[in-house]
Amino acid sequence: MRVAAVNDLSGFGKCSLVADLSVMSAMGIEVCPVPTAVLSAQTGFSHYHIHDIEDMVANCRNDYISMGAEFDGILTGYIPNVKVADDVLSFVSSFSHNGAVLLVDPVMADGGRCYSNYSKEMHEKIAKLSSMADIITPNLTELCLLAGYDAEFAKSGINKKEAINEIIAIADKAKAHDGQSIVVTGISVGENSICNLVVSPGEMEVIECSFNGQSYSGTGDLLAASLLGGVLKGKRIVDAVKLATEFISSAIAETSEKDRNYGIDFEKSLYKLKGGKKV
Repeated sequence: MRVAAVNDLSGFGKCSLVADLSVMSAMGIEVCPVPTAVLSAQTGFSHYHIHDIEDMVANCRNDYISMGAEFDGILTGYIPNVKVADDVLSFVSSFSHNGAVLLVDPVMADGGRCYSNYSKEMHEKIAKLSSMADIITPNLTELCLLAGYDAEFAKSGINKKEAINEIIAIADKAKAHDGQSIVVTGISVGENSICNLVVSPGEMEVIECSFNGQSYSGTGDLLAASLLGGVLKGKRIVDAVKLATEFISSAIAETSEKDRNYGIDFEKSLYKLKGGKKV
């Protein structure tokens, strides 16, 4: 199996393409990285440098078309600007056929706040990309933005456990087509619990796990990559999310680094995605 991972490459942060390559390679899936940006470190650090590679996605698309390349899956993540967003849309349009599974992580915002590259035009591009997807993995803020719902709802301090039915209704509104699955990630449901909500054709499930109160770089990328890998390996989407949740929970338990910007020690838990035992 082969996946095109359209995402940024950050030197520090254990996120984006580093997560995509590590996770899906461990699952026995070939990963073709299509970088949307190259950074010295992810943007949570106080010092980072972004290198301009605006033509890379378009060049990858043209070269892969010339090669006659095909993909079993496509994963999209961080998109830095409108120009690259247009190129990602063209890439997806060219290769999301012949049964390829498209997973879009609509990276726009978190905690009720939009990221610095967010704009009305970027919203329109990400919404269009999300509408093409088989699976989208928004956090609660991104879900609200896609559904045209007030993002204030996503801010911390709201008891999301009591609001799960409302979140399901928002997900139904955000859904672009009947065959689309939405996995709402990282919903706080109490002081010590967090959940991922799966809203999929014919099924809905809340997958809860323990929460240590810390937010880490790259966990959304790890979930998206392991979810797509699980689906491509034949798992039901609920079972793929359960596997991803168990994998990330295990990795967080193995993490000693206190600075959330460095991400989690997922390398120690990759065996869970292979179906093996810890060595």
